[in-house]
Amino acid sequence: MADTSLIGGTVAVTPIGCATVVEPLTEEWVDALAAAVKDVTVPEGMGLVVEYRVDDGFSWHLVIGGGAVSVVAGTAESPEVAFCADRNTALALAGGTLDPLRAIIDGDLTIHGDPRALVTAKGLLEDIDKLFATVRPTSGAKDGPI
Repeated sequence: MADTSLIGGTVAVTPIGCATVVEPLTEEWVDALAAAVKDVTVPEGMGLVVEYRVDDGFSWHLVIGGGAVSVVAGTAESPEVAFCADRNTALALAGGTLDPLRAIIDGDLTIHGDPRALVTAKGLLEDIDKLFATVRPTSGAKDGPI
């Protein structure tokens, strides 16, 4: 059942009891990821930039710093770590149906930069991934950062 209301002469439909899911690897998806982490706070002094690139040109990055977490469309100026994948792999990762470690082992996901930076932020990245799961298009997501 959906709640409908009139806004500016059009009918707005708000789902009740289910999350609104946006198409992965789009600007709207990045916005949904950003909204999912908007209230996350991190210790001052903690900083990390992780970039995600898709072979077809789409990219986004996660910024941890200044006591907050943000998600931004586009490439990062100086990421500590960057992940690269083809579109199919990136979609499977975004949907939570492919384990990132499995993708790296199989050569479908490449990593650039210093992966030790990920170890330092492991707990926080796991918490962020749980929040990202709220915008995943599929259920049964695998554990691990996108």
